[in-house]
Amino acid sequence: MKMEYIEKLRVIVKNLEKCKRVTKYSTPTENQADTLANSFLDIEDALGKIINEQIPKLYLGELDANEVDDLILDIGEELRHLLYHIHDTKVYGYLTADKA
Repeated sequence: MKMEYIEKLRVIVKNLEKCKRVTKYSTPTENQADTLANSFLDIEDALGKIINEQIPKLYLGELDANEVDDLILDIGEELRHLLYHIHDTKVYGYLTADKA
């Protein structure tokens, strides 16, 4: 039986709330476990699209230039979505910290 989004969310939040690395970023208006759980589920979806749908299309031998261009843009949108979620959570702030 496949877990529904809300079921997955509840389980992930419950587990993340056990982790000080996550909860230390929570505020009265934002539960970081909830933010991170939503991010993980969206990341799972985006990666699934890239890995299971979009990249395999590149294996097709008969793509024309417009199809390749559209595919590159579609993959870029999923990558943009991943970056949004990386930036949206405080837990992974070190990934985007200025290295200067």
